[in-house]
Amino acid sequence: MKKILLLATKWKRDFWESEEKAPYPGRKYTELAEWNNLSKNCPLPGIGRYIKGKDKDKDFSVEPFVYLEIKGMKYDPEYKQPCFYFKFLGKSNTKSSELEKKLSYKEFFFAMESQELIEILRKIGEEPPEDWKKLIEMKKEITHWKDYIGKYFLEIEATHLSNDEFEDRVVTLLKALGFKVDQKGYKIPGEYPDGVLSFEDYAIVYDCKNKHNFIPSAEDKRAIEKYEKDERKIRTEKNIYCAFIAKSFKEKTGKHLYLSINSLLYLLYKKLYLGSKFTLSPLKKIFDNFSPLDKEIIDKEWLE
Repeated sequence: MKKILLLATKWKRDFWESEEKAPYPGRKYTELAEWNNLSKNCPLPGIGRYIKGKDKDKDFSVEPFVYLEIKGMKYDPEYKQPCFYFKFLGKSNTKSSELEKKLSYKEFFFAMESQELIEILRKIGEEPPEDWKKLIEMKKEITHWKDYIGKYFLEIEATHLSNDEFEDRVVTLLKALGFKVDQKGYKIPGEYPDGVLSFEDYAIVYDCKNKHNFIPSAEDKRAIEKYEKDERKIRTEKNIYCAFIAKSFKEKTGKHLYLSINSLLYLLYKKLYLGSKFTLSPLKKIFDNFSPLDKEIIDKEWLE
């Protein structure tokens, strides 16, 4: 079941019946912890409440709350101000103040589990409109993020690639993400890293490991650290780190970067999805802090 959005206003007594969007100046969309998930699953069931304003003549809490369809959610990229687009579905028979008494959380906008709110509505004698109840049960077909990415890249996670093929496809993936890449590895005789990716004033000396659950040995770490020292002598970037790139890792230790193929593919999905909004800049903080590049941190740093 979907969550239900509860929105409040103190602007005017018929706001939820006469308007089609609710902006919240001075507030940030990040105050709604589930913003990303909720915005992707619109339309959502909503409740429009009326609350007291600072002026005595702006006590709209006696007005019945209303049932809404939340058609969309957007925010201003500069000020992060949220805006909810809605459709009026019906007026309740209960004052907004009576509903407010039953709510444990009373922010201008927040989400509740549908079962919890439905129980509250039952206790105050409310029977929601059928169109509103259908929104709770409505299932939206969700496209998996990997559907955005072609077979050539998805096969990097496969087991049938040779080590050389793995290195080549990693180079193509890194270039698709927007990095400059100097491929070395099997293409140059001698002791060299598999490649160096760079962007702005950052360079990452990397070795590819065509393995799942890779654990770098002491020898692997010594080798990558030597490659990093060698590259520092010839590169001009101020920030130079070393990294392992593998299908997946079982262990991540030491001051090295660990870039799994799955995370790089997910970052490619973000680039395709965000388009011109995508930038590599968040990687500076991630690399400087040796933070894990995983789905969770990518979702936080590359907001929609």
